[in-house]
Amino acid sequence: MKNLLIAFSLLFSFKLAKAQDLVKKIPANAFTVATIKGDNVFKLMFVKDFNESFLGKKLLTETSKSLDKNFTSIEDFGINLEKNMYYFNQLSDSINYNCFLIPLKDATKFESLINEKEKKFKTEGDIRTMILPDSTSIIKWNNNMLYFVTGSIRSSFFADSANSARYGIKEIKYQNNYDDLTDSAVVAIDSTYATTTEPNEVVDVVLAPPPPVLSKPYTPNIKAYQKKASTKKASSKKSSKKKPAKKKPAVKKIEEINEVEITDAPMAEEIDVVDGAEAMTQTGNPDERYDEYQKERAEQDAKKKQLAFIWMNIQADKIFSTNYESIETNKSYTSSLDQKAIAEIWVSSLQDAYNSIAPEFGTYGKAGIMKGYGSLNAKLFMDKTSFRISTGLELAKEQADSYKKIMDRKLNKKFLKYVDSEKAIGFMGYSIDTKAYLEEFPKLLKQTYGSFLGGKMDEEIELGSDLFSLLLDEEAVSNVVKGDALFVINGLNSKEVTYTTYEYDDDYNRKEVTKTKKETLPDFLFMFSSEDTRLMNKLIRYGINKNYVSTNNGIYKIEEKKSPIDIYFMIKDGIVFFGNSLTEMQSISNNSFNSAISKTHKNLLAKNNFSFLFNAKNLVGKVPDSEIGGEETAKKFNETLGKMGNIYMKSNPIKGNVVSADISAEIPNGHENALKYLFSLIENAAK
Repeated sequence: MKNLLIAFSLLFSFKLAKAQDLVKKIPANAFTVATIKGDNVFKLMFVKDFNESFLGKKLLTETSKSLDKNFTSIEDFGINLEKNMYYFNQLSDSINYNCFLIPLKDATKFESLINEKEKKFKTEGDIRTMILPDSTSIIKWNNNMLYFVTGSIRSSFFADSANSARYGIKEIKYQNNYDDLTDSAVVAIDSTYATTTEPNEVVDVVLAPPPPVLSKPYTPNIKAYQKKASTKKASSKKSSKKKPAKKKPAVKKIEEINEVEITDAPMAEEIDVVDGAEAMTQTGNPDERYDEYQKERAEQDAKKKQLAFIWMNIQADKIFSTNYESIETNKSYTSSLDQKAIAEIWVSSLQDAYNSIAPEFGTYGKAGIMKGYGSLNAKLFMDKTSFRISTGLELAKEQADSYKKIMDRKLNKKFLKYVDSEKAIGFMGYSIDTKAYLEEFPKLLKQTYGSFLGGKMDEEIELGSDLFSLLLDEEAVSNVVKGDALFVINGLNSKEVTYTTYEYDDDYNRKEVTKTKKETLPDFLFMFSSEDTRLMNKLIRYGINKNYVSTNNGIYKIEEKKSPIDIYFMIKDGIVFFGNSLTEMQSISNNSFNSAISKTHKNLLAKNNFSFLFNAKNLVGKVPDSEIGGEETAKKFNETLGKMGNIYMKSNPIKGNVVSADISAEIPNGHENALKYLFSLIENAAK
């Protein structure tokens, strides 16, 4: 019975903690959501350790100096460091919102961050509101959370004459004759309150609150906003006596709010605007015409700024006062989460991301070049041995099926004989099925660029795809180039190279001169598989006949005088090799190459379609001091490299319709965990 009670208590605590998480304040139609998981972060580094770190001391010192206060801990900021912090944005055809949700532990400590002389926030119940001086951002908070929102008007929205007329905005162009300017000012912002109409047409999902209907010519009336703020409570009580209150539904979508009262004002007397209906004065003086143009443009910009401020007010009020469907109902978002991650980011759809900015591209914006690409997510993990970034991208089923066929190949295992883990600075390997790629390419091309060419071009695209398949023998091409390759950098070498430049005499006559200089060049080896080398053998014979290629015991050299490095190549055991080290090519030719690949590197290359390695320690001392800023800079550079572990990148098998990849970095011995190791790198680089 006791164990059962404990289990129920833990379950209740978990649900309570989840209920208190600010994620429920993020609307379901949020386009991007980013999370920093404070609890997971400060499991790796205690608050005390952060305060004493280089980064922590810098933050506390600079904050104390700028606010003329003495901060000894980041806990003095009043933020609840054990809960999740969020960023999200919402997109529409008219305005974009960037929003932050931060949990508070002590609201009074947060308020202490604001200097007394600058403390200009109002209190209404338990909600405090502060407008930043330029009125482009609003901060609202209560005892539990802080909300910061900034909004930016979409320029393409007012390029539509109907929208510009609706809100009294004129498109200002610099012209010689201002009589040609059209005055589209019709109605503007009511100085007492704003009501909303049906939402503007939005991108796929409704992402912004509906803009207010404007009822008279625009004149910013700051005093009216201030008067409204002081009389709001009395008027609301009076109206409540006359009409019975209507019952609100338990959950209401964020775009369904039809009336919002604006109770605060932007910038007060700081906005200095001319009446929007006042016509420009025509003058013959270019300087005066330009001044009039600047004046009129400033007026229109101020109108847009005021409009953005009102919409931000509406949006911020809804976050605090309205019940709406949260992002927790979005299955794509919830399935992307991982409890062990310390930070996450999720984008609802790459296709919608492109559609949202497409109007800025005009005609080219109509192209559906991101068609078939769904949500994107990335997660950051840190533990005692490494840190890792894991990414995932949702694909349409047809697209995912194509990529599964293309990725159905592993790297040629013979490549592994030519990797020396002890000296390699890095390598990159990839493997695809060339035949499958050529077969699927027309389909992917049509899917990506079909809408760009227009629906009327469907038959032509189909014909082009058939012609592509007819001209190419996919099987034959795949035998020549199978689709797997490996590129290895084994070191760096300094070489004296010649180059041509020009000098000028006293009469500015140009003279061509040849000079020499030292360059640091990579020692590389590149290889790819080929089962049919007949075409390459013909090309080699042609190159030899034309003196483009020379040969020595089966090793060929490309004769290019202008190249700073010598390029050698050879064909052996179904592999085509390219490299710039004759000694290395000879060791491959006579089977004396010293292979020493580690088990980790072997698995990385053999089990993934794409893999990458960077061994920082093997680069230490290889780059000349003169090429990285001198001896002192080189010393710091090499010290940082010496403290770095291996960096890896790899693709993962496609699961369902999700393609994913990981980037990871090892933690060298002597470091407690990845976060503290990262802080030590930052400190070392900053010294």
